[in-house]
Amino acid sequence: GGGTKMDPLAWVVRGVDRVVPLPHVDLTLPRVSRRLFPSWLVVSALMLSYVLVLSGIVYDIIVEPPSMGQEYDSVTGRPRPVAILKYRINGQYILEGLSAGLFFFIGGGGFLLVNYALTSLGRRSSPVVTALAAVGGLAAILIGVLLSWSFLVQKVPGY
Repeated sequence: GGGTKMDPLAWVVRGVDRVVPLPHVDLTLPRVSRRLFPSWLVVSALMLSYVLVLSGIVYDIIVEPPSMGQEYDSVTGRPRPVAILKYRINGQYILEGLSAGLFFFIGGGGFLLVNYALTSLGRRSSPVVTALAAVGGLAAILIGVLLSWSFLVQKVPGY
């Protein structure tokens, strides 16, 4: 038997469909939305809203924290600016939230680049572009994780 290779997720969906019949759903975009908004604009708006939500913009609007804080230097006794609110997981300065949202965006963009390299979009491109997308995506994921981790270590020292 030369059986066809099937996606593992398809096996799961078929198994679930045998127990609980899944409804047939055919989703299409309305023609009006295709003419009004180009796809690059829709993706850009979604990514911007993704960054703002992950930055904690709702928290910033409700609580109205300062953009930066200050702490006193133990040697000189003078105040110095700080961008990370230490020892408070439930609180943040505005710049801290925006920076963290940017780090999550970098990591999420890395996943999009890796997906581009592994899907049919990447297969239509030259092998060099596909390889650059894969390597750049993996690097962006690594950078996003490391920057987020460094923020967590600074926010909760000794973690």
